[in-house]
Amino acid sequence: MEINLSPDNLKELAQLVAPLLTINQPEPDWVKLKDVRDDLFAGKSPAWIRLFIFDSFPEVQIENGQSKAWVKGVHGQGNVTRIYLPYARAWMHEHHDEIDWTAKMP
Repeated sequence: MEINLSPDNLKELAQLVAPLLTINQPEPDWVKLKDVRDDLFAGKSPAWIRLFIFDSFPEVQIENGQSKAWVKGVHGQGNVTRIYLPYARAWMHEHHDEIDWTAKMP
């Protein structure tokens, strides 16, 4: 059995089906700090994140040579701060209670 649809019928069918389709793209491993501030760091400013997370927990900085470190270019000279999400998410879940989320910038 063959079904022939006119271009108008095809367009209408596409509009009905489109909301049912989701395009899932895999989350990248490496992201820029600005791209995950809202999700990973409760929307805190880059300066706050650097002071109260990256500097307070130097083990997260790749440049310090720790295994499972997940951020590079924290105080880079012209480099973008990048975060390795697989390690960052796990670390943030584990250390969430150690971070003073109400701390104010000096």
